[in-house]
Amino acid sequence: MTRRISEQELVTELVRSLRRGPGAVFEVTGPPGSGRTAVVRRIADHVTAQGIRLISARASVFESDVDGVVLGRVMADLGAARNRSTSELCRVLLDAGPLVLVLDDAQWMDDSSVGWLRAVLRRIHRAPVAVVLTTAGLGTAAEDVLADLAGDCSVTAPPWYVVRLPGPAADEDWVTRTLHLLSEQDIRLLRAMAVCGGRFEWSLVRELADLDRVRADRATTRLRCLGLIAADEPGLTDGVARAVLAAMSDDQRGHLRSTAAVLGHRAALGFERMSAILAGAPPAGTAWARMVLQREARVLAAAGRTADAARLLVRALREPADEAARADLLVQLAQCELDHAPEAADRRLVEVLHMTGPALSRPRLRAADRLACRENFGVSRRAIETAIAHPGLAESEQEALRGLYWYVVSVAGEPDELGVPAVPTLPDSPADPVCQGTAAWRLARGGSGAAAAVALATRALAVRGPGPLTPRIAAADVMTWAAEYETALAGIEAVLVDGRRYDARVAVVEATLLRCSVLLRQRRVVEAAEDLAGVDAELPRSCWRPLLRARHLVLEVILLLAAGLVDEARQALARETATDVAQGLAHAWRAFARGLVELVAKPATAAGTFLECGRCLRDMGVANPAVLPWRFFAAMGWRAAGEVAHAEALLAEAHELAVRWGAPGALREALEFVDVVRGMPAGEAAGAFVAQLLPGLLARHPPALTGLLELTRG
Repeated sequence: MTRRISEQELVTELVRSLRRGPGAVFEVTGPPGSGRTAVVRRIADHVTAQGIRLISARASVFESDVDGVVLGRVMADLGAARNRSTSELCRVLLDAGPLVLVLDDAQWMDDSSVGWLRAVLRRIHRAPVAVVLTTAGLGTAAEDVLADLAGDCSVTAPPWYVVRLPGPAADEDWVTRTLHLLSEQDIRLLRAMAVCGGRFEWSLVRELADLDRVRADRATTRLRCLGLIAADEPGLTDGVARAVLAAMSDDQRGHLRSTAAVLGHRAALGFERMSAILAGAPPAGTAWARMVLQREARVLAAAGRTADAARLLVRALREPADEAARADLLVQLAQCELDHAPEAADRRLVEVLHMTGPALSRPRLRAADRLACRENFGVSRRAIETAIAHPGLAESEQEALRGLYWYVVSVAGEPDELGVPAVPTLPDSPADPVCQGTAAWRLARGGSGAAAAVALATRALAVRGPGPLTPRIAAADVMTWAAEYETALAGIEAVLVDGRRYDARVAVVEATLLRCSVLLRQRRVVEAAEDLAGVDAELPRSCWRPLLRARHLVLEVILLLAAGLVDEARQALARETATDVAQGLAHAWRAFARGLVELVAKPATAAGTFLECGRCLRDMGVANPAVLPWRFFAAMGWRAAGEVAHAEALLAEAHELAVRWGAPGALREALEFVDVVRGMPAGEAAGAFVAQLLPGLLARHPPALTGLLELTRG
């Protein structure tokens, strides 16, 4: 009967069995590298030290088909010839007792030696002989015979003790050594399992390994005994797949992965499993491979795993595609690379804009729109110029690109080279929706023609679908400056829906910030705070451009001050790294945020900061007082400094500009703000007044919240 013992009990039990008289069998089993040979050496040292005779022989995989090679070695040690009958050869060993017979790597014993050993073990119960076997659990014919003998429960069966050694860590070196001990069928199954990575059904794994069910089951048993396959399911243990793949050549891996991809496609496996196979396979040369990778990349990107999605899309670029399909793929890849490789994302979009052909209209417009959001103004302007110059463009596409071009130029504030516009300027009342949104925004920021600007913005916001989102956000800005808040919110909500549907991530962030502004103007402070808190989930702040960060900073500071958290607002300013550029819209927004904090802490010094904000806005051509109410807050600072005349001049200027803008709601709010500022005390008493007034004013008073009416693009 079989009994399992520990390695420490082995020597003690072996010596005890020899003293009792009847023989016994001790099997030390473990996968290659588990230390079986070291255990045998310790047994030999102990046995010889006790004065007990030791006969030792080792089988080899290279001699497993040499007839009687192990038996010959044993008989040579016993001083007997091998050319006798099996019973006589058994008697030679049994009569030589007491002794210990050690057979190392018994799984490789040849057939004749196995037959002789089986005869010995059936007679060993009558002689003081202990047999020590080491086996690797490879499922060889010799191990099958030993397993039958170990399971023999007859009266004459000798005691059978088993010591199981744990396998070593399945690192690359161990697997490589083990592979040399495996049959070709075992290796084929291992490689197929490593390539499939648990993604294929067992029948497909067998087909990939080119094994029928019987041979695959036998190979599985051997590999499981070695510890290469998990005990509970047909999957490779930790580290084995990596080591098996590393032991293969590049051509072997590529061929097997290509075959696996074809098998998976025929079996209609899911996109997740197929994309994992395709990611490491050579190009399949088919459209289905590209579409599988693109589809799974969308799923990963939606789950926030944009880097993993980008890797799949880079792999998809190696599959054949016409120009339009490749352009769509590049735009999708650019959106995924925003998180970790923004410069590469811009290059993908520029590449699309440099592509020609009438079928590229939609991806070209998407690429131009994404670039317009990126604040990389020089690159955007030149790339859109190049696209407009392509011959054979449809008039609708040319007009849309023209609108995006002038939007980028307006936000950047860059002068045209040599004073000659590279692209014709927009008409006062364009017919194209993209141009309408841009024209409305340019007209509104100049501070005149409210009715015309609102009409253009209304037509631009009526557009839905995958077209450019930048002009629609600009149109929502115009509605906000005109105090048409519900119309602005409806337009923003539509942009958010389309932006998420078509993966325009920067546009989604900008639309969310604009919605936060409108909510604050409507006194919905809690909802605005929730919007601001969730904006990082749309796009990590580490890849935001300066203007986007500055607009976020203004909102954050206003919400903190509205809650009375002055120290926290100061810390938010300190966290925001300022650029060395003392001009442009980003600088204006930072100055406005800094002025708000100074107005609470040191109101007498705040006027200068707000005037700096106004200087930048005027340099950019922003005259509309509803864009950023720096004049009102600067007037509060002047009153705190005792400069009432300066304060009155700014209030008069703000009132005049509001009248010129002509939006009734904006004019009403401006007048209410003028009343608030004029109600402030002048001089030192202004400090306490501002400290008490400002939190409530920012949280509840609509006119004060016109500071949240940022330019979504500038």
